[in-house]
Amino acid sequence: MRLLSALRSPLLFALLLLRNDGSVLPVSADPSGAGGLYPPGLLPIINRANILLSTGQFGEAVRAYSEAIEQSPTDYLLYYKRATAYMSLQRHPNALEDFDKVLSLTSNTFDSAHLQKARIYMKEGLFSSARHSLSTYLKAKSTSSSPNYHGREAEVEALEKDIMEGDQLREKVEKERRAQLYAACVDTAGLALKVASHSVEIRTWRAECALASGDIESAVGDLTRLSHLLPSSTTLLTHIFRLSYFLLPHPSPSSLSTLKQCLHYDPDSKPCLTLRRFVKKLDKGFAQLEELLGKEDWKGVLKLLVAGGKTGGNLYDQWEQALEDNVGEHNEDKVLPLVPVNLAHSASTAHEDPEVKTGKKSKPMPPIHLPNAKKHSPQRQHLLRALCKSYIRLADVAPSSTTYASGRAKYCAELLNILPEDVDGLVGKGETLLATPATAGGGDTEDGGSKLEEAVRVLEQAFEKSGRSDRDVHRRLEKAMARLKRSKQKDYYKILGVDRAADDKTIKKAFRKAAKLAHPDKGGSEAKMAALNEAYEVISNPELRSRFDAGEDPMDPAANNGFPGGGFPGGHPFAQFFQQQGGGYQGGFEGGHGSRRYGGRGGGPGGGGFNFHFTHG
Repeated sequence: MRLLSALRSPLLFALLLLRNDGSVLPVSADPSGAGGLYPPGLLPIINRANILLSTGQFGEAVRAYSEAIEQSPTDYLLYYKRATAYMSLQRHPNALEDFDKVLSLTSNTFDSAHLQKARIYMKEGLFSSARHSLSTYLKAKSTSSSPNYHGREAEVEALEKDIMEGDQLREKVEKERRAQLYAACVDTAGLALKVASHSVEIRTWRAECALASGDIESAVGDLTRLSHLLPSSTTLLTHIFRLSYFLLPHPSPSSLSTLKQCLHYDPDSKPCLTLRRFVKKLDKGFAQLEELLGKEDWKGVLKLLVAGGKTGGNLYDQWEQALEDNVGEHNEDKVLPLVPVNLAHSASTAHEDPEVKTGKKSKPMPPIHLPNAKKHSPQRQHLLRALCKSYIRLADVAPSSTTYASGRAKYCAELLNILPEDVDGLVGKGETLLATPATAGGGDTEDGGSKLEEAVRVLEQAFEKSGRSDRDVHRRLEKAMARLKRSKQKDYYKILGVDRAADDKTIKKAFRKAAKLAHPDKGGSEAKMAALNEAYEVISNPELRSRFDAGEDPMDPAANNGFPGGGFPGGHPFAQFFQQQGGGYQGGFEGGHGSRRYGGRGGGPGGGGFNFHFTHG
């Protein structure tokens, strides 16, 4: 409230000089008080300017008062009112110039100008100058009986307190900036800027502290504000562009508007023209990427991002190089110092009261460093996510492709390195774990089992981070859980010695070979033969095989999932093979819900059984 009243008081004071109809009160323009007449046609201009000022049309009021001043260049009230309009427009240098003109025309006796100058200096963060102007005002007040001083004691006291508090906060910000206490520096600077909203020094410190602490958006916001407070500078504008374009989410309005502002200031600026051409090229690639992602054209995404070619590939590598060239660790001079030193210094001293000599020579601040561009670039995260997701989808379609599998592992791992809880990154990690050699065979080894368990944990995390609503992630999780469950059960594929993609011919061939080795006469046992027969019964039957692949053991009696109607419809496919062999082992195959009997009587009518004799291995 104190600041609000301080802002309004010069305008209120100026309005007190107006009649109700907007015309000027008969205060002499002649500081001697002798009075004088306005030139013909001047009074209507002044009246119009007064009305504009009283209705808040400050820009128009400035133009009207300037027109009046041309006709009456010694009327200090016109300068005072124009200064008031400038203050309302926050054009402080112009306001200070007019207040100084008022003091010059009145032989330093129009003391309200000192009070308004104190307010401006405070807002600019020039607290020594603010104290000096306020002290001059108070000194004049103590030796004057003018009624203008009465009723302003509370206003002056509040201003004095604000100047003191602002100066203390400024000193605290400086200490925290030097001590590299960046979070504290940002907080304290925020308080100081409530008092000194136009301080280039304090706002620069806050921008540096925000950037050093990783708050790039706040740093860009402060730099953008500084670009309006300071004289136009292509260097400052390119700093803002690089930070916002490379380290803020796309599209960043500040990056594009900054380039436009730069070219508006200097249409021939080589740095700005180069950056604009560069941006157009990259943005064209990003637009193509969004189109491909929308179509779920995963091969097209890879062609655009990594495949290269004449029609604009390798977008990912182009972005990586652009990051390094513009905001990389070895190219910090492209952005730092945030505000050019000569620009900041000239701005800090340009408005200072020439009668105030601080005698202070500020030591250079410790340098700051840019955040890690690869970790903070949202657009790089987007590119990595697109690569990760594309490789996941393509590996789903072609699981035997080592190119897709290695791409999935590489880019999803890099994505998780930046965003440890990214859903696509977690899915890619889970699928990579499921595809490792230790788990591909079923996960029956200790290492394979642990990787399956890790895959389930990772996919569970992905499902949680998706809000438990992503069907694709849920499907993958169920599949991994089935694999884990199956790894703790019998692996019928391994018993037969075939992989999961084996066809019927391969399965029969493997069974024939394994049966010879499992036969008791060849060093096997009834148990091995029973296990082999059970494995064949499951894998050779499409329904049972499908259930087993889904994580269910169809031969587990506890699950009540036996095959209806007997173990092998139409009899065991290798019964004829065994009947054709002579030999010592008598055994039989007996159907019925997967049960088998060896060494007893079975097979044909009358329980004749089969005689097995292997003459060659």
